[in-house]
Formats: sequence, C-alpha cells, structure tokens
Amino acid sequence: MKDTDHPFVSAAVFVLIAYLVRLGLNPLLGHRAPWLLFTAAIVLAAGRYGVRPGLLAAVLSLVLGMLTFVAGIAEARAETITSLAVFLFVAAAMLVFAAHLKASQERTLRLQAELQQANTRSAVGAMASTLAHELNQPLAAASNYIAACKRLTARLDGEQKEAVVAGLTESEAQIQRTGAIIRHARDLVRNVAGNRERVSLKAAIERVVVALQAGGLCRSNPIRTDIPREADEIEANPIQIEQVLMNLLRNACQAGEGAQEVVVAALAEDGWSEVEVRDRGGGIAPEQLARLFSGEVQSTHGGLGLGLSISRTILEAHGGSIRAENNAEGGASFFFRLPRAG
Repeated sequence: MKDTDHPFVSAAVFVLIAYLVRLGLNPLLGHRAPWLLFTAAIVLAAGRYGVRPGLLAAVLSLVLGMLTFVAGIAEARAETITSLAVFLFVAAAMLVFAAHLKASQERTLRLQAELQQANTRSAVGAMASTLAHELNQPLAAASNYIAACKRLTARLDGEQKEAVVAGLTESEAQIQRTGAIIRHARDLVRNVAGNRERVSLKAAIERVVVALQAGGLCRSNPIRTDIPREADEIEANPIQIEQVLMNLLRNACQAGEGAQEVVVAALAEDGWSEVEVRDRGGGIAPEQLARLFSGEVQSTHGGLGLGLSISRTILEAHGGSIRAENNAEGGASFFFRLPRAG
C-alpha cells in the first residue's frame, strides 16, 4: 500500500486479506484460534494509519471472526473465548500504541516546524544586521552625493532644472526608504514592535507601484485596485506593510508577464481588512502551496525565496495572517488580513 491510499480502505483491505488467509488455513486449524491473523491486520492498520483506521480494522475483524467461526464456539468454547480475549487485548494495546505514536509524530513535526522557523528567523536576522551595518555607509554617501547634485542644479534653468531636482528628490526618498526597511527588518527579527499608525491601503499601494515601476517592474502590467472606503484604513506599521505589498505585487507582475492584469482588492470583515492580490499567471504548483511561506521555496526570478516568509512574519506580528490559492480561471491569489483602524 502507498501512503497516498485512503487509510480506511487500506484497513479494510488488511482485514480482508487476513480473512482470506485464515479461511485457507481452515483445513489445518478448523475453528481454533479464529482471530489469529486478524490481529496482524489491526497491527498494520493502527501502526501505519493511526487510531481510527485501527479501530475500524478491529471492529471488522471481530465481526468477521464471530460470523465465520461461530460454529467453533460449540466445539471449543474455552479455546475460542481465550482466543477472543487475546484478540481484544492485542487490539486495545495496538490502538493505545497508535494513539501515542501519532501524538509523538505530531510533536516531532511541530518541533521541526519551530526549528525551521527559528533557523529562518536567525538567518534573516543575521542578514538584516549585516545589511544594516554594511549599507549604512554607502547609503549615507549616496545621500551626500545627491545633496551635492541638488546644489549644483542651481546652475540650470527652466524645465531641465525641475526635472533634475524631481529625480534627485525621488532618489533621496528611496534611499531613506531603503534605510527604514533595513531598520524595520532588524527590529522585526528582534521582536521589537514597530510603531503602528492609521495607514491607507490605497496610498500604500500607490507608493509601492511607483517604487516598483521606478525599478523597472510592473511597467507592462495594468494594476487595478478595488479598495472600498470601509476597508481602506488599517492599523499597521506603514514601512512593513508596504514591504508586504511590494513582495506580493512584484511576484504578481513577474507571474503575469506579458501585460497581464494584476488586481488588488479588499473587503471589510469583523474588524479586519482582507486584501487580495490576484494575478493571471500560471498559478502555483500544488506541491509548493503547503510550504510557500516557509522560506524553502526558491524564487524562479533569482531571489532567495524569503519574501513570502518575511511577509508572513510581518503580518503575524500585526496579528494578521496570509494564505494563497490557485484560481479556477487561472493564476493565483494571495490573501492577507490586517486589523482595521478604529
């Protein structure tokens, strides 16, 4: 049997095999030890699939043994009763064993998940600390160069001067934003709560789209927003939430290459704003859906694959959540929830 088989069907098959083998031994054993091989079926079902399939195997074995070998009760009453007692004892012992085994497996899986999350947070923390240390100096130097260039624009005139000043001002803002992202990433992995304030989803999306397009992304993808007023304002750290939106929108634009539309919609629900980022790409492979936010899925566009894991960490720090699913009409949707501003 493969692990993908239905456990209850497999348990019934084990019992049926035991029944057929026991019938084949009838010429040798007669009506003695009617539950001899059924115990093996219970051991297999309970040990492999857990308590409920094991219980099904035990019930089927008991019924088949009693119906098929009932004549043996009159011929060898004491032996049959002894065999029944042994059968019931083994069945109960295997069910208890299966329950403890399943609990142990669940604890092991939980510890593995916690260890993986700790390793991911440690790696992200080390990376954030390194980036913060190594990038502070070049970012400060870049800001100084931009300030010097802005002073030099005094020699220019008219529209040319305005265009250069606007470009330099936007570059300066992006450098400051980069520094803020690094600081917030470092605080996040240190479990330092960031400052939360009333944030407009529409405004945050607009800022993220401008930043992505300035970096050469999402220029060919129409981005449509559908944010009703009651779902627009959330209580969050603006830099961190913009980082979540940037990760999701960047992925959506890359998935929907070829001018495919990206939709960002939201709805208000019981004190929460649920946001959907929907693309028209090829969807997500089923085997990747379960571990999409674990940091184990390598990016297909040259990234480290940590963007979704970091996004989940940010959202959970806000008390929210994130999930993904494939759409029937094609593409995939990412849903995340954040508390609405009171």
